[in-house]
Amino acid sequence: MQAWLQTCLLGAGFGAAFLVGQRVPVAAPALAGAPAADASAAPAVPAYLAAQGRGGPINPPPAPTPTTGTPAPEAAMVYPDDGGQAVAGHGFLAVTGSYGIGTSVLYLVDTERRQLAVYEARGGAGAQRRIVLVGARKIDLDLQLEGYNDQSEYDYSSLRELFRKRGRKDQEPRTGLENPGSSGK
Repeated sequence: MQAWLQTCLLGAGFGAAFLVGQRVPVAAPALAGAPAADASAAPAVPAYLAAQGRGGPINPPPAPTPTTGTPAPEAAMVYPDDGGQAVAGHGFLAVTGSYGIGTSVLYLVDTERRQLAVYEARGGAGAQRRIVLVGARKIDLDLQLEGYNDQSEYDYSSLRELFRKRGRKDQEPRTGLENPGSSGK
């Protein structure tokens, strides 16, 4: 068989495998130490989550208990008091936090290159430990925005205009909390 024909057939095979992979749902990966479940009961997980090892919860949910007609109250999420730390040095700012049991987040900002990276770290048994890059972006243009999704009382341009007129006696900045009849002084 000619080499170019083999290459075309190999490419067509990879293309067909890709298309099949896009149409077949991916089940959540089995968790280490978790009992094997019936494959038909496994919920479909988006392929992009399963590829990152984030196809399901770290700890499997508890077995369902018979209900007596009254729903159980939801458990409140508790975050530890020492859940976050921050440190800066050598052009970097690192901030950590916790969101859930065994899951931490790290925000890493390169202050010289104006770059942001966000990582998620999970603990637990050896097979469950991992670090995942959640997202990254260059933030230099973000830092040039005068406002974005700003729900403040004054937008930036209005506030700038109030400060510009600040020296005039007839245009004093106001908080909006004064009584309608008061002069704000």
